Amino acid sequence: MLGVRVFRATRCVPAAAAVLPREVAPTVRKAGVSLPLARVVAPLRPLTTAAIRCAHAPNAQQVETGPLEVTESLANERKVSVVFGDKSSSSFPYVWLRENCQCRACFNKIAIARTFLVEDLDLDIKPKDVQVTDGGLTVEWPDGHVSSFDGPWLHQRAFTQEARERQRSRYMLEKVHWGPEFQVPRVEYRPIMEDDRALLEWILLLERYGVVMLENSSTKKGAINDLINHFAFVKGTHYGTDYELVTNGTPNNLAYTGVKLGLHTDLPYYELPPGTTWLHCIQQHVGEGGANDVTDGLNAAKVLRERHPHHFETLVNTNLYFQDRGFEIYQFDKITKMRTIELDDLGNPNKIHLASQSRDSIMDLDSDGVIAFYHALKAFNHILYELSIRVKTTPGDILVMDNTRVLHGRTYFNDVSSNSTRRIHNAYVDWDELRSTRRVLQDKLNVSIT
Repeated sequence: MLGVRVFRATRCVPAAAAVLPREVAPTVRKAGVSLPLARVVAPLRPLTTAAIRCAHAPNAQQVETGPLEVTESLANERKVSVVFGDKSSSSFPYVWLRENCQCRACFNKIAIARTFLVEDLDLDIKPKDVQVTDGGLTVEWPDGHVSSFDGPWLHQRAFTQEARERQRSRYMLEKVHWGPEFQVPRVEYRPIMEDDRALLEWILLLERYGVVMLENSSTKKGAINDLINHFAFVKGTHYGTDYELVTNGTPNNLAYTGVKLGLHTDLPYYELPPGTTWLHCIQQHVGEGGANDVTDGLNAAKVLRERHPHHFETLVNTNLYFQDRGFEIYQFDKITKMRTIELDDLGNPNKIHLASQSRDSIMDLDSDGVIAFYHALKAFNHILYELSIRVKTTPGDILVMDNTRVLHGRTYFNDVSSNSTRRIHNAYVDWDELRSTRRVLQDKLNVSIT
């Protein structure tokens, strides 16, 4: 049996002066209004929170313990509880500590990957000894293997609600819902091509609100490619890596016509639909029509749940076929099966798959299920339009939308009139690339997102 022990830090370090963080609140214009985007915090140097004199060094200075360093540990049967310099505490299961040993034999720091395998993991492992050393934790295992963990490394991975929330926001920012009073944030194109901070601020807006208008780009095809290639790459489809939406006499997609397009997400017939859709206006239809209806599908799903919970449950639980077939670069026949509203692990709507004009007429439902679905769809469609806004791009505008939550449509325009020419350059980028760029820039610029 492992006895209960309490260990305290006993290391000697030179005294260090405390430095307070600098805070800056960058802003970006949203239809003439300055919006705070994030709290920018300069790197923190350790602040003194505890001082312990080293008994083994008669002339030693007082010990300076940083806020993220381990100061105490309390071992029990299945885990060890540690206290950090900022007075927060967390328990760490032994099985987790053993699997996550950071020594060269167990972890490749260049590849950022474990070389220690699950097949070698003892689920009931208990340490031979646990010590607080140099602000971290040192664990000796029964076979003599020794694992050392830095305090800041453990603090970042603490199993506390606060630490878990920090990681959730690094993974994905909280989305801001909006409705018919919303004005699309407008950002200048050139600065985000030239300045990392401007690029980060634009990504933050897009991740939070799901739609941003880039202004004053080129009126020639290629402006979206230049920007996307600046930080990631274009997601290819069976229409190509990118393509122009121009009226076509023999269209294989309604986007090549002037008919009204209902609110939809793009390419739901792909197992992994694009994360974002980009619409670059090269030439706009003159006169009435050709505008985009845009709506926040997550907000609409929330309202549907409040007003018609039975319809919400229907759309959450009903799988539908989406299909697209034809010939562009190659002959294709795509079929997927998707739920209209997808929930996250907390039960909240986090993705929308809806494109009624490309939804298949084949339905894997009984006849009563079909009727229930149409009632739910009609109620959801009504709310989507009730909460929608309308924007009409002008040459040089790039409308960028989160294709997992923001639905867009297009008003009818006369595609045979003298003013009918409408050229929109379309491309896609996945959220993996955008969020990766956001995290890289956060670290590079020392930006803390709160």
